[in-house]
Amino acid sequence: MSTFCLSLFSYIILVLTVVMLPEKAWNWALGRGGRLLSWVNEGQKKWPFIGVKKRGQDLLIAFADCESKVSLGIKILPKVLPQYKFYTNLLEVLFENYRRLGIGIKKILPEVRAGLIKDLQFEKKIFDETISGLLQFMIIAVTTWSFVFLSSRLAQIPISWSIIFLMVVLQIGGVFVFFYLLNLIKKRIFLKFTRAIEELYLFSSLLDIGLPLNEILSRSGILYGSLAKYKSFEVISKRMNQLVSRLKESGLSPKQESQEIIREIWHLQEESFVKFTKIVQVLKFSILVFFFLPAYFLYLYSIFKFFMEQ
Repeated sequence: MSTFCLSLFSYIILVLTVVMLPEKAWNWALGRGGRLLSWVNEGQKKWPFIGVKKRGQDLLIAFADCESKVSLGIKILPKVLPQYKFYTNLLEVLFENYRRLGIGIKKILPEVRAGLIKDLQFEKKIFDETISGLLQFMIIAVTTWSFVFLSSRLAQIPISWSIIFLMVVLQIGGVFVFFYLLNLIKKRIFLKFTRAIEELYLFSSLLDIGLPLNEILSRSGILYGSLAKYKSFEVISKRMNQLVSRLKESGLSPKQESQEIIREIWHLQEESFVKFTKIVQVLKFSILVFFFLPAYFLYLYSIFKFFMEQ
């Protein structure tokens, strides 16, 4: 009874203390909380997977503002845009030529925005796959440590700290290996698509600006970049070379064909995403088998060893 009364008294004192805090204290706490939240949001932009998505969202917001100004004929645009893949570089080139030369870019911007939105949707899918893997690891880890706690409490089994240390190392190491391999696989599969789309968007956009052909080819790298480098783009590269040759000979713009090629690259990337999801499934299973399950069986081994010694 005395314990209950003491707990109730402590709870009342705590409530009264919170209620009677001066307004300055609340303002200070809210200010600190706002700064902490802002710091966390800014810090997240540097993270490998969450940061990519956040930077893309920031660029999309800034892009929408710039696009509305362009539609109104305003040439005062931000010189610094949030960094997101090649889109920031492309938009800076377009906006700089718009400011200096007054070149019309209204038709180009919707195409770039559509590509940016599709890219963000793609990054969200990758982010969801990552979270799915982490949740699986967390469930296995919670199950393992619950078993450790219950067995040590209910069965009075002594805890071997060396075994516990090895279990922690295996589980934390598994998470790090998962992120490292996931990032490596993502780069191996999708970096070529990102660079190819960058080259094609630059080429298509610079055609509308009206720069000399040699400068367009040099800036975009369409003839010697990813399209020419990777074997999976061999047919598309030959087609692009034919279009450039036609442009040199007849002056006929390959704008429409380059847009078709961009859509084809996006389609190939979506097919690669299906392949990527299957690889991630295998990766998650491998991490569970080689890191999380050994941690569980390691503790089982210590239990069997304890009972054998009795």
